[in-house]
Amino acid sequence: MSKKFTPEFSRIVKTDEQVNPKEKLKIEANEKERAALAKRFELVSIDSLNAELTIKVASNGEVTVRGPMSAQITQSCVTTLEPVPESVEDTVEVLFSPHVSEDDLPSNPDDLENLSEEELMALLDQPEPLVDNMIDVGEVVAQFLAVAMDPYPRKDGAELPKTIKTEEEADEERPNPFAQLAGLKEQLEKKK
Repeated sequence: MSKKFTPEFSRIVKTDEQVNPKEKLKIEANEKERAALAKRFELVSIDSLNAELTIKVASNGEVTVRGPMSAQITQSCVTTLEPVPESVEDTVEVLFSPHVSEDDLPSNPDDLENLSEEELMALLDQPEPLVDNMIDVGEVVAQFLAVAMDPYPRKDGAELPKTIKTEEEADEERPNPFAQLAGLKEQLEKKK
């Protein structure tokens, strides 16, 4: 991701200015933000997106962001391309730490190729970097939405058309080129 990425749904929280850790922060995406997020996530629409978050700052400077997130979205059916409405609900829970640098994290998918399963799991458990005591909780909520929504939305009763064949069926019907060559060789030998 480029350093110049500007989130469509941005709500910056300055953690060093948090007054009451028990106070819930309510955020809601406006129409323009929802339209931009729908474009980013290739959705038909996002009709609502909101969260009620609690932000707790620990004595070691680590910050926990936690709370329910909900959205009403519409995606395209993977089979028919018809609109499929979906209610998405999830619990946001992220730990940010000033002791973790962005340089410690992989910058692209190629960096993950040679990691063992244990190393990958350790990365998942690692806190997110807390830079300049600021967290964009809007972007955090948008990322949770992206992970929580159905990756393969399907309209009720939608099935693949019967004319589409599986790879195995197509391979069975396709003549084997080596069998055809063997048959041609036999025909040539008979003519001699």
